[in-house]
Amino acid sequence: MADMEVKINGIKFRNPVLTAAGPNVMDAKHMIGAFNGGVGGIVSKTVSVKPARDRRPTIRKTVCRGLVNCETWSELSLEEMVEELVKAKEKIDVPLIVSVGYTPLDMKKLAPVIEKEVQPDAIEFSTHYVGKDIEPLLAVAKALRESTELPIWMKISPNTPNIERLAVEASAYVDGFVAINSFGPVLDFDIETFEPVLGSEYGQGWLSGQAILPIALRIVYQIASVQSKPVIGVGGVEKGKDAIKFLMVGASAVQICSAAIRYGHSIYGKVASEIEKWLDEHGYSSVEEIRNLYREGLKKRRIYEGVPVMFVDEEKCTGCTLCVRACMHGALYMDNKIAKVIPENCIGCGYCQDMCNFDAMYLIDRQ
Repeated sequence: MADMEVKINGIKFRNPVLTAAGPNVMDAKHMIGAFNGGVGGIVSKTVSVKPARDRRPTIRKTVCRGLVNCETWSELSLEEMVEELVKAKEKIDVPLIVSVGYTPLDMKKLAPVIEKEVQPDAIEFSTHYVGKDIEPLLAVAKALRESTELPIWMKISPNTPNIERLAVEASAYVDGFVAINSFGPVLDFDIETFEPVLGSEYGQGWLSGQAILPIALRIVYQIASVQSKPVIGVGGVEKGKDAIKFLMVGASAVQICSAAIRYGHSIYGKVASEIEKWLDEHGYSSVEEIRNLYREGLKKRRIYEGVPVMFVDEEKCTGCTLCVRACMHGALYMDNKIAKVIPENCIGCGYCQDMCNFDAMYLIDRQ
C-alpha cells in the first residue's frame, strides 16, 4: 500500500486531504466531525478581530456542481472561536491550522492570542478582502511574520493580477501557499421571481466547487513553478482524481470545503482512499512520487506539424454517433456505422475526442 503521509513545513499529515476554511469547520463539532471523517489535517474557518454578520441566505447551489456563497468569516468572536479551537484540539489527532484575516493590524492582534491560547501547528491567512494590489498583500504577510514564530500559509485569491510576482515576493515572509480562494464576485438568481439566491447587497457571491477546478489547477502550477515553498491546492476537489491533478501540478496537499458542504464529512476519507487506491493501481509507493508529474507531461506532449486532423480507429468505433453530433464543423459522418473524417473540414480542435467513450479517436499530423 502506498505511503499516504505528507510533510509540510515539518508538520506530518496522515494523508494529503485537509479541510479548507469555511462553514464545514465553523466550530469544534464540525472540526471533530472532519477528523472522524478521515481528514489529514484541519484548517479552521477564518477568524478576525470582529465577528462577521452575514445576511441570509448565504450558501446556494449553482451550475456545474458549484456553490455560490456570501459568507465572509466566522460569526463567532475571537474569544468564542479560541474556545472552539481549544475544544477541537483536545479531540483531534491531526495537525490544526488556524485561518485568520485580514489587515496588518488584525494580524498583530490575532496571531499572539492564537499562538498562546490555541498553540496550532500553523497559521493560514486569507487575502480575500485585502484587494488585488501586491503591496497591501505583502504588508499583511509581513505583519503576520513579525507576530508569530509559527509556519505561515498565504491563501491566494484567484483575482490577483500577477500571481507569480506575488508568490515570489511573498515567499520572503510565508512558509507556504494555499490556492485558491473562491472566485468572484458572481451572480445568480431565480428567473421566475427575479430575486437573487443570496442575501448580500445585490445578490453577489463567491463561486466554489467543481466549476473553479481548472482555475485552481492553473494557479497552483504557476505558484509551484516560480518558488520553492509548498503549495496546497483547493478548489473543486470531489474525487481522488481531482486531488491527484493538484498533486501532479505541484501541490503538496489539497483542501476541501464545497464537497464537504454538499456530501458531509465522510468526503475527506473517501478522497484519501481514492488517492491511495489510484497510487496502488499505478505502482506508486507514495504521494510524493506523483508530485510535479505534469511537468513531465508538458515536456513529452506531442507537437503537431501545422494543424492536426482527427483519426478514427475503426476497430474501436462502436457507431454511437456522439462524435458526429458534437462536431460543429461538419467534419464527421457515419459510413456503415463507422465514423469517418472529412479532412478538409476538420480544424483539429479535439472536442469530438472527448465525446468518444471508447478511445477510438485521436489527433494525427496531416498527410
